[in-house]
Amino acid sequence: MTRRIVLFTNDKSFEKFIEITALTLTKLNYQIEILKAEIPEVNLIIIDFDDSENLEKLKSIRNKKEFRNKKILGVLSNEQSEKNYLFDAGCDSVFTKKEFEKAANNILMY
Repeated sequence: MTRRIVLFTNDKSFEKFIEITALTLTKLNYQIEILKAEIPEVNLIIIDFDDSENLEKLKSIRNKKEFRNKKILGVLSNEQSEKNYLFDAGCDSVFTKKEFEKAANNILMY
């Protein structure tokens, strides 16, 4: 079964990291598809909050009936950033990009 993950980011190096990780996992028999558009048949949504416009995207997604129970993971570059507002807006988990990179295989697989 293919695991579908939606990624919202303008950070090209982070996007490339996700794509390479997904490709590596695919070679290990984990089927992972990285998408850039909201579709109801997703397993995980990753939103990069280094782009301030993505906070509104999070709120918009969370307000849609078909996305209310989808897991949404937020990432930030700054380790000192306040994360509570992201949880309040609808994120299930929030990581710095460094934290995410250390756990990426497990996050993308499950």
